Amino acid sequence: MNTAQAAPIRVAHLADLHIGSALRGLADYPGAPAIDRREAPYEALRAAVRRIVGGGYHAVLIAGDVFDRRHCDARSLAACQDALGAFHEAGLRTVVVSGNHDAETPLPHKLHLPPSVRWLGADAPESVTWPDLGVTVHGQSVGEPDEHRDLAAGFPRAIPGAVNIGLLHTSLHGAWSRRICAPADPRTLARAGYDYWALGHVHHRLVPAAGPFAAYPGNTHARGPAEAGGRGFTELLIEGPSADPDRGPGGHGRRIGILPVDTAPVRYETLHLPYAETAEADLKDRFSSVPEPSPGGAVVWTLSAATPPALLHEARALAGPGAMVCPAE
Repeated sequence: MNTAQAAPIRVAHLADLHIGSALRGLADYPGAPAIDRREAPYEALRAAVRRIVGGGYHAVLIAGDVFDRRHCDARSLAACQDALGAFHEAGLRTVVVSGNHDAETPLPHKLHLPPSVRWLGADAPESVTWPDLGVTVHGQSVGEPDEHRDLAAGFPRAIPGAVNIGLLHTSLHGAWSRRICAPADPRTLARAGYDYWALGHVHHRLVPAAGPFAAYPGNTHARGPAEAGGRGFTELLIEGPSADPDRGPGGHGRRIGILPVDTAPVRYETLHLPYAETAEADLKDRFSSVPEPSPGGAVVWTLSAATPPALLHEARALAGPGAMVCPAE
């Protein structure tokens, strides 16, 4: 691809696939949609892969925790192999780094990586350049389950004239994570001079307010009620050069934007209805605020602790056929 053309470069940024991890917090009652708690996560991965393969993307970045330490089995390995193979067959180049879960399982070492896939090592940062796209990806895998080193501090400086992307599994300062992993000060990331940091480890979509342009894409499937909202990946859009040489990070005349892409068939949401007198109207408003699930998908609603348990029956009566309503955990 000629970097002078106007069409944007499209990169799919994924993280925290946790292949094989089952869904939690589901209820079994008459009229509830049938959700296979173990099969649904695999379908979520397949849905993301289908969207990427057929979506006109140029490349894929995976920011760690591809596998789940509790599900080190042959099916998880095969699912990952199939996904990476599909990206290769579609002509997509792919760069992957390990997260703390990947460091606790032998599965990454059992993969047969297609030629277009690079799974970066843990000993030192590595850089992968795509000359036709004008993009360089700098990344390093997490090699220890309890990695407390600041890996970002060792990343190389940005390459002048290129779009520089950092790929790292990190908790940053730990404000959004229960487990510290490769902690880093956002100012450390900023000093590298990259245009974008593709991060992993935090399971919610998040753009840190301070520091460089960075994002967590969230996970490809929610594992329980605590992980509410749409799930899938983040689309990174790198526009072609503009007439203004000072526009865009690094002065290379490019603009970069991100867009959340929902692909997971099962979505979790919370029903917080503390006022019984307006419960029915609030229920209808809340149900209408969330998109209808895709065919074969479902929305799993969980009552908050402040919602009267007696509203469970009313909520189930008002919910659509693609909705499951569960009591508070």
